[in-house]
Amino acid sequence: MHKKITLIKFFILINFLLIDINAQENNEEDKVKLDEIVVSASKQDFDNSLRNVIVINSSDLQKKGFSSIEQALERMAEINFVNFGLGRNIDMRGQGDKSNVAVKVMIDGKSINMLDNSHGVTPLNSINLDNVERIEIIPGGGSVLYGNGTRGGAINIITKKQKKDLFSIAIKGNGYNRHKLGGNLEINAAKKINENLAFSFNMEGFNQDGYQDGYNEKGYFINTKTYINPNEQSDLIFGYNYFKSKNTGSGYLTKAQIEDNPKQKGNGENITSINRPEITLDYHYYLDDTWEFDLETFWQNQKINYLKDVSMMTVMGITLPVYQNGSSFEDTFTGINLKSRYNYKDNSYLIFGYEFANHDAKRTSIIHYDVNMPKFSINHTMTTLMDMKKQSHSLFALDSHEFNDIFSISSGLRYERSFYKTNRNYTSKMLITQIQKNNTETFNTENQGNNFAFEITPNFKYSNTGSLYLKYERGFISPSPAQFVNKDQKTQKYYSSDLNSEIFNTFELGINDLWWDFYGFNLTLFYTLSKDEISYLGNPHSEAGAFWKYYNIDQTHRIGAELNFDQSFLDDALIFRQSIAYIDAKISKGINKGKRIPYVSKIKASLGVEYAINSNFSTFLDLTYYSRAKDGGTIDEKTGKMSKNTWIKDYALTDIGLSYYYKKLQISSGIRNLFNKQYYTYQDSLNDEYLSGSGRNYYLELKYVF
Repeated sequence: MHKKITLIKFFILINFLLIDINAQENNEEDKVKLDEIVVSASKQDFDNSLRNVIVINSSDLQKKGFSSIEQALERMAEINFVNFGLGRNIDMRGQGDKSNVAVKVMIDGKSINMLDNSHGVTPLNSINLDNVERIEIIPGGGSVLYGNGTRGGAINIITKKQKKDLFSIAIKGNGYNRHKLGGNLEINAAKKINENLAFSFNMEGFNQDGYQDGYNEKGYFINTKTYINPNEQSDLIFGYNYFKSKNTGSGYLTKAQIEDNPKQKGNGENITSINRPEITLDYHYYLDDTWEFDLETFWQNQKINYLKDVSMMTVMGITLPVYQNGSSFEDTFTGINLKSRYNYKDNSYLIFGYEFANHDAKRTSIIHYDVNMPKFSINHTMTTLMDMKKQSHSLFALDSHEFNDIFSISSGLRYERSFYKTNRNYTSKMLITQIQKNNTETFNTENQGNNFAFEITPNFKYSNTGSLYLKYERGFISPSPAQFVNKDQKTQKYYSSDLNSEIFNTFELGINDLWWDFYGFNLTLFYTLSKDEISYLGNPHSEAGAFWKYYNIDQTHRIGAELNFDQSFLDDALIFRQSIAYIDAKISKGINKGKRIPYVSKIKASLGVEYAINSNFSTFLDLTYYSRAKDGGTIDEKTGKMSKNTWIKDYALTDIGLSYYYKKLQISSGIRNLFNKQYYTYQDSLNDEYLSGSGRNYYLELKYVF
């Protein structure tokens, strides 16, 4: 408690000091753009009825030397990353281990979330950061325009559209010490053929070691676009993107190991390959100044193959290696989005459209282990094949109407109908001292569901620079196909679960303003109540017989605040930024009533300063604080009650860097985690499994534009 009070007082003190420096320094209007509101009218990426849009521009991405989307986002106060065993997912507003299905991540308005709820990791690192124009972030909201899974919010990653002649080469280097170096080589080119035709091409290869011994990532990105403008009223963009990587890891460390040396190899060994091709086609037509139409189609496919996967597991009281070689995940997503915008008066418009989505996921799990004892031996192979399909049809409309210079209101409605198919096949082959025991189980189920979302947002402009909004939103998180299949503990038979979608209601109050022409701030207060939470019971890997059950029982609430300050001095040469997000995320109904949602930090705060020494040279300093959170803990297999949670310790990170621009040459360098703070990106205290965050590391980037 003392730490929280001190942190808040520190924020307040800094802001009073900054106001006191010299409020008269800037006499020009609108020097600061705090968390700018973006309305991408031509593409309708985000609507201005969602008032707390945060934007990270490409210039911010470049000057801070980020090498991935994850790096660019993890220092934002509103964003956390959650790892519950298979990889890191973006979390906003306290979703915890449901972050992969409750935060929608998009590229140019097209979702990239995976269908598999329990194993899906949103493929953030398959996006080439150097091909990103900006990142638009909505903490909480977006159900009407974006549908299922936006309780925590939505993130839209807008890629570059380069239609003018361009050629550049960039080299990036990073490392933890002389034995762990990595780098990227990028080639970026664009060619304008004529007024109606242009091409762009971006390719980047990478080879990077991880902080922990035994970790390495290598692969490449390819991003291409063809721009066709048949006439002044229309344009067509055809895109092809491809990502390929090979990742090597050494698994988890025990707590004793990670405290002794977080860089040492883990207790396992794994090699995975990832292939992700994507094809997009976007057609935009302006009928006149009043009407515009968008037709977006896309196909994306992601395959993750476990070439080698060895981990340690306790079977019958014996710790032995378990192999998952040959396991894989495949996720295929095809979509069509037809939208229209009608501008019926100044600053008033209607957006409506139809969206089709066909999502197909395949999971292959092969688990093998051997037990060899003097009097008996066990050779056991378990193979699970799953084919999950979800097809959705949606109609949506959103109207934003300005009544006068002071008051406007927006409201919208979305209807979604979904169809599910799940095919599951399980085979167990066990040889116990020359006695063969085989078991095969199959199960098919089909389900369907209806959902609707609604929002209304009145906005009041109380001054030339300040506005206040209220928002009510009803949204939903529909089940994944895998959640419609349960397994009985006694009979060991599959059966169909009867699930409802999770329904959430969010109430939000926000204010944005600019004071004294140099001091901006934005404050958001929110409360989200989620009903019919889908809970999980059982253990699919239990030695006494695997079983599990999905059911609607719990209710959760999330209450919090997001506060941002921004100050600009010396004609924007000196900029200060401070942000703090507070979240209280708890289970409010059910057997675990009152328990905190695991993996959710109550407080995340950031402080930053940027200083342009001259037109060629600039520097920055960023500090980020993460408060402690509960890990997954122990869950009783029969009741589903959480009986023990261990704290994931809090930590603070400091980054510094500088950039130099001379004619066509750009140089950026810096240090991340300056004070070499130890922290965990994954913790399972029950099974004594930990992963360490990166210690002090360095980066250097050279870019030359021809």
